[in-house]
Amino acid sequence: PLAVKMSAHPKGHARTALLIFVLAVCSILFSFSTHGVGRVQRGVKPASLAAHRLFARAPAGLERSVPHSLLRGIHRVAFKPSQGTPFSFSSRSRVQSEITTKSIVERAEEIANAIEIQDLESNNRRMLSTLSDEALEGKVVLLRADLNVPLAEDSEEVVDDQRIKDSIPTIQYLMKKGAKVLIIGHIERVSKTGEVKEVSMAPVAAKMSELLNEVVTFVSDCTGDRVKTVSQSMGEGSVALLENIRLGDSGKRDLENDPEFARELAGLADVYVLDDFSDSHLKLASTVGAAEISTLSVGGYVIEKEMEYLVKKIEKPRRPFAAIVGGARLSEKYELINRLLDKVDGIFIGGAIANTFLMALGYKLGDSLNEPEQYKNARRLELKARNRGIKIMYPEDFVFADGYEKGSLTTCIPFTSVEEPGHVPSGWMNLDAGESSMLYCISTIKSAETVFWNGPVGAEEVEKFAYGTHALAASLAGLADCNKTVIVAGRDTVAALDKINLRQDMTHVSTGAASFLDLMEGKILPGLNALDPPLEVEVEIPDVNEEKPIFDID
Repeated sequence: PLAVKMSAHPKGHARTALLIFVLAVCSILFSFSTHGVGRVQRGVKPASLAAHRLFARAPAGLERSVPHSLLRGIHRVAFKPSQGTPFSFSSRSRVQSEITTKSIVERAEEIANAIEIQDLESNNRRMLSTLSDEALEGKVVLLRADLNVPLAEDSEEVVDDQRIKDSIPTIQYLMKKGAKVLIIGHIERVSKTGEVKEVSMAPVAAKMSELLNEVVTFVSDCTGDRVKTVSQSMGEGSVALLENIRLGDSGKRDLENDPEFARELAGLADVYVLDDFSDSHLKLASTVGAAEISTLSVGGYVIEKEMEYLVKKIEKPRRPFAAIVGGARLSEKYELINRLLDKVDGIFIGGAIANTFLMALGYKLGDSLNEPEQYKNARRLELKARNRGIKIMYPEDFVFADGYEKGSLTTCIPFTSVEEPGHVPSGWMNLDAGESSMLYCISTIKSAETVFWNGPVGAEEVEKFAYGTHALAASLAGLADCNKTVIVAGRDTVAALDKINLRQDMTHVSTGAASFLDLMEGKILPGLNALDPPLEVEVEIPDVNEEKPIFDID
């Protein structure tokens, strides 16, 4: 070798040392010019990056690599230098760029800052399943559950116990881990005139005890010495339900997120668990206030399941992915549809929302409910779908009626007849989708692996116009039975499922209404954001040559 030959020269040792030094410097410079990438690891879960698009708000210059995300199932990010030629990476590709040690460190700092922002403002939070046994055993746990169940008009009997059933898995898990469980929530009775009145939790305690097959102690206060006395006397694995947190003066304090009330609630326990997704969009003392004050605050199994299906299964669905959106007003669903168009392979629009779309496109639907002020938005969504190659499907036929009454006259008019005026009688309204529409919709979506449904496709609250919605529900139940992922959300949609007893046949039925819409629209839910951030988030930055990264930061 050259080094050996030079060492025989009188000055060989000095020259050999110089040569080795020059080769080392060249090697280092070559490494910086070809690699320029590394790995950053911080305390956040990998799922948070995919689920919440961490880098969508990251500083300019951070670019996501779609190919590697799809092929490897991991978010991968390439550094784009502040100066010099930007690069895109593919395996074994040669990269020509001016990447310096300074630029690498600067990008690492930007990623770290982006993660810190995500920690401060995010729906991705720590869950109960991540806690160790030691964190729960013998500890007092304050569980905020959704217990606002309907009561009989003439008695205190629980009419529908579904929300209590939803909370059972979290309660049983806490009991199994040896925790002392204090449960809080609220319940209200709505009269025929629409008057809302807060009532006692005593009937809920009785029903909960029946479902758990365990003794559930009812405490007639939600804070104070009586609650502390009960918690001190509780054994491991026991459960107590506190009085309605909205009853009396505490109602205003909860709704206004009163700091003192939040401290009183948080002071009752060692651990706070939020399991009420339906109220997570509100800033309440029993959700946001108590969670922020508590030493340890996490989401329960209801929250974890909602995040699993409404975020992860929607962001990374099994394809083909189809959506069905109905309901009355496009103004309430515009952002939902807009975001779904970024994800779905096809979408069916029904209900009065379809009226707005079709009338915006020039179709004649008589006096059907629609929103003229939303015509521009409807055309905008149509254009977006067309540009993305996504098919928007509408009903093939319409059930028109001259009123909502039980004895109103009806007629079924095909889609081709609403292209020109004169086919729909004056004063008649589109109130349901016909048989051809349902056959068309179902035959189209049956090949989908993931289906998301929100909103009835007709005036389902009137039995005469419930055919389309109920037929669709039955078909989706069949798809779920074939191991397809069927996600259903929305108060009216879930109510329709309950009428025909199909809730349990779907893959997932969301417990939220406004909270579900906010989450799907990409908004931060205050109740979730107040919980502790997840323990780990791993951001993997791949080496273009598949070699060892230049640096690791923990």
